[in-house]
Amino acid sequence: MLITKSDYLRFIQCPKFAWLFINRPDLVLPPDKNEQLKIEEGYQVETLAYKLFDSKDKIITEDKLQGSLETEKYIKEGAKIIHQATFIVDELYCRSDILKFNNETNKFDIYEIKATTEVDKQHIKDLAFQKIVLEKQGLSIGETYVVHVNNQYIRNGEIDINQYFSIENKTIEVIEKLEEVKNEISKLKEVLTFKEELNVEILSQCKNPETCNFIDYCQKDIPDDSIYNFQFRENKLMNLIDEGIIHAKDIPDSYLTNDLKKYYVESLNTGKPHIEKDKIKEELSKLKYPLYFLDYETLNPAIPMFNGYKPYQRVVFQYSLHIQQTPYSELEHFEFLGKENTDPSIDLVKTLKEIIKDDNGSVIVWNKSFEMGCNREMAERYPNYNNFLLNVNERVFDLMDIFHDAYYVDGRFHGSWSIKKVLPILVPELSYKELNIKEGMTASNSWREMILEERFTQEDRDKIHKDLTTYCHLDTLAMVKILNYLNNI
Repeated sequence: MLITKSDYLRFIQCPKFAWLFINRPDLVLPPDKNEQLKIEEGYQVETLAYKLFDSKDKIITEDKLQGSLETEKYIKEGAKIIHQATFIVDELYCRSDILKFNNETNKFDIYEIKATTEVDKQHIKDLAFQKIVLEKQGLSIGETYVVHVNNQYIRNGEIDINQYFSIENKTIEVIEKLEEVKNEISKLKEVLTFKEELNVEILSQCKNPETCNFIDYCQKDIPDDSIYNFQFRENKLMNLIDEGIIHAKDIPDSYLTNDLKKYYVESLNTGKPHIEKDKIKEELSKLKYPLYFLDYETLNPAIPMFNGYKPYQRVVFQYSLHIQQTPYSELEHFEFLGKENTDPSIDLVKTLKEIIKDDNGSVIVWNKSFEMGCNREMAERYPNYNNFLLNVNERVFDLMDIFHDAYYVDGRFHGSWSIKKVLPILVPELSYKELNIKEGMTASNSWREMILEERFTQEDRDKIHKDLTTYCHLDTLAMVKILNYLNNI
């Protein structure tokens, strides 16, 4: 059995992850649509990075055995640069994104391409694994580099690959990790001989650095209201597990270090919500009519789609806006959704300025850091709208704070203050469950497909358009209904 670099990376995240992936392939679910699009975006970044190197590069086939034979052949022929150089030795298998011969040192340098904006400890171990395998193959390895995205790059015309990418020499860090990685490889080989599934406690490794493929399998017996709904540090989680405590309602008072945690457990045990009526009333008294209920949808592409954007910077492509002029007036609704493969946010801001008046009315959002952050970025990009957007920010009222600050806590929120958790409890007649688009990531990727996917018919695009507007409309209507609920406590 070959141990791949991916197997090793799974192992250092969680030994059970690696064991299940090899021994229980029946449990491996294919990536969902959002995960697949993330993978494809990574490939796009990798393909772009190849252009940093000689156009006469050798590109290796994906077949493991054939790839290793091709790599050996090209090295013997004196190839200077090889893409996806493939090696099999001592039951280990790896592919190096870029293998480049350094004429000055007479050694090969390894370049690992990442779609991230910084280097992390896993990247170092990734390179160390490669260095170990390649040196076992008999190659002399010199420098080791990480090629990653430069998050300070701003697109202006065609992508400037020399500015878009940063290349960091991590040779010293890699050398320092070699012995540790060798020991981990030995442990991995041992673990993969085990006949029985490993027993590993569920801690932060389930989602760090990546969400494990088997998280649903491993957590199938975890109740909805569990200790994992709290943001406990790992040592506290371990203490609770050691004490046999899994249900949140059983957490001792000594662990409940803030009001939100305390009232959550209290609500679970009493079956009643904890409500600070006077504090809610005090917060809501700050609202000024007309009320503007605003929600944005955004896309954060790794490769900027439009001029003026940095990698992963938010493209605001949609808003929903409900307006209530007085406490007793009918609701008004306005919306915007970009339909073309052009920067939608300039037209979005233009229409928003026509609707949100300079009347000091409160702008109600859910999670102000998001909408306010979008406004600041658009204000910087479009100076003519700077005053308007920053004025909107000054008028923001975050309805989420009522729940985040523990003025209203219900055990049925499962320790969350997400609108997706709050809405069905307070306003059960409204739900995201029946929508084709239920959350922001799907909305982002659906918009990308709507404007970019050439194989889509107009009927396909119209359907996505309808699904997007329905989803975003519910986000602002949900805030209207939750506010009405709070006003009537």
